[in-house]
Amino acid sequence: MGGVDLWWLKEEVLGWGSPGVVTYVVLTLLASLTLVWFFKRQHKVWLLNQIPGPRGLPLLGNLLYLNVDPPELIQRLLKISDYGEVARIWLAQRPICLLSSARTVEVVLRSQKLLDKSMDYAFFDPWLGRSLLTSTGSHWQSRRKLLTPAFHFKILEEFVDVMNSHSSRLVQKLHKKADGTPFNIFTDIALCVLDTVCETAMGRSVNAQENADLDYVKAVYKMSSIIQHRTMRPWLYPDFLFRLLGPSKEHDSHLHVLHEMSSSTIRSRKKAHQDKKTEDKVHQEEQPSGKKQRLAFLDLLLQYSEQNPDFSDQEIRKEVDTLMFAGHDTTTSGINWFLYNMGLHPDIQVGIGMK
Repeated sequence: MGGVDLWWLKEEVLGWGSPGVVTYVVLTLLASLTLVWFFKRQHKVWLLNQIPGPRGLPLLGNLLYLNVDPPELIQRLLKISDYGEVARIWLAQRPICLLSSARTVEVVLRSQKLLDKSMDYAFFDPWLGRSLLTSTGSHWQSRRKLLTPAFHFKILEEFVDVMNSHSSRLVQKLHKKADGTPFNIFTDIALCVLDTVCETAMGRSVNAQENADLDYVKAVYKMSSIIQHRTMRPWLYPDFLFRLLGPSKEHDSHLHVLHEMSSSTIRSRKKAHQDKKTEDKVHQEEQPSGKKQRLAFLDLLLQYSEQNPDFSDQEIRKEVDTLMFAGHDTTTSGINWFLYNMGLHPDIQVGIGMK
């Protein structure tokens, strides 16, 4: 009887059966977890703010300072590098560390742990999918192992005449502009590189140097610009907000042009492979001239897909699109940086000319 009385007392006093008490316990638990998260977050913020960098606004960080056109953005990032070879900025509540010396960059590039890509790479997914550029971990390692042989120097040597041809055209264009007045060389270099990468990657000529208004050429640059635009605006990070507030229609239009170009090339090259098989010829057989027919990056992927059916046309397209973007973008930047430094050091420029 006493046991029954105690149970009744527990129900009455503590009220475990009451929805209000359950709600109170849940809210207390959530509040506790929120406080733990908040203090951990504040500690992380404090640690990050020990890295030199510009002061930011509450919630917005340095977002307003960096929300400018690309040319001005470069100038402002250069000013931030004055804080040191490692500097810190905040894009709203997102911290970013900027490295401005070879020594600090080497630490990251040599690391076997820092292999995960930043969230910005997700903005390339509609265009490039999970490819060598955007993937991480085991998927990245397997793709790298697959694609590395395609860049063997013996394969690249077969495209020297392609590179020379497009480079000669570039020199002719620059010669006409060399009248003693300054001009922007970036676009000329970019179009030359795009011509070269298209032919070496897809085995297809787009003749960008002669026709910069081609839909494919414009789509490459417009997509890059849209992705950069989205990167600097955190409110466009969620896909549904990008669809609602961002240039999603323009994005999809350019994406269609890019994918159609690579997909149509894959279809035509695949048909060519099948036709050669029908004629009992292989793509690497000796031609009448005594030279082997050179294999574009796409041809090597098609050969691999014949041996590995799981490597679908869509997977091929991802890697071709990746090489088109990454190869063209980085090479253009590298060549322009080289030419800029040659302009700063005329003595070295003369020495290179003599060689």
